[in-house]
Amino acid sequence: MKDLPTTKELTAFLVTSKTLSFTRAAEELNLTQGAISRQIIALENRLQIPLFQRQARGLALTDKGKEFLPLIEKAVNQIQHAVTKVRADENLIKLKAPSCITTWLLPKLMAFQQAHPEIDVELTSAINHSVNFSTEPFNAAICYGHAPQSTELTANVLFEEILAPMCSPELFSPKMITSNEEEVSADAMSQYTWLHATPDRRDWKLWLNKTDNAHSALASQNQHFATLDLAVSASLQGFGIAIGDVTLAKPDLDSQRLMMPNTKTVASGKGYYLVYPNNQQSAAMKLLIMWLTEQ
Repeated sequence: MKDLPTTKELTAFLVTSKTLSFTRAAEELNLTQGAISRQIIALENRLQIPLFQRQARGLALTDKGKEFLPLIEKAVNQIQHAVTKVRADENLIKLKAPSCITTWLLPKLMAFQQAHPEIDVELTSAINHSVNFSTEPFNAAICYGHAPQSTELTANVLFEEILAPMCSPELFSPKMITSNEEEVSADAMSQYTWLHATPDRRDWKLWLNKTDNAHSALASQNQHFATLDLAVSASLQGFGIAIGDVTLAKPDLDSQRLMMPNTKTVASGKGYYLVYPNNQQSAAMKLLIMWLTEQ
């Protein structure tokens, strides 16, 4: 038993394998960079093999490190499941979700808890759109992007991302809002500030390319935000035009707090998925899965 790695060493290895950076791993685990480095060195000494290649531009897993990673992920998942099963309340579900989906999710969770008052759903909102069940204490997570390919996980699609321009009605004149003859063109919209959820402005570029507006230039005035919900919130306040997801924006579109100056929509090819380990399907969890996927 004395040759077994410690949980601190394994956690440092898992997070460093994901980030390939001692600095980012330290930030995620709320430790110093030196502490992470020492844990990795101790693990390598214990195994008597190098797990990472130290390069000028960062870290890379060695062949042995790549071989070791899925084995440890599986083992830690099993330990996590055992601890959760013994310690946790079967009627408590710890759910992680990106902040941008909160307005869509909260009404559904409130309705779920009214229908099942014996089940407590503890929601944690996060900026990142992924989850690592080996190092994070969640039973399930809503993830944005593509369905995970791991055989250890199940992913149920909640909805696919459909994008369109949206802004406050106050940004345009009443005549432009009520006119059914033609929509506001990409060139006309470019006279306003465009709001972006990513530095590379990919949502606007995708919409332009898929609506035969690839020839149109991006707006001369652009504002960038860290998340989609911040960009759409800025559009609600009249600061410009954002590319938003029509499902997430539906309450604001229905109440006419937001409008779509051009109603052409495009599928991004991504979506929102309810993801959970195959071995964590308690009776309460099965009820929540059915509730969210059948709504």
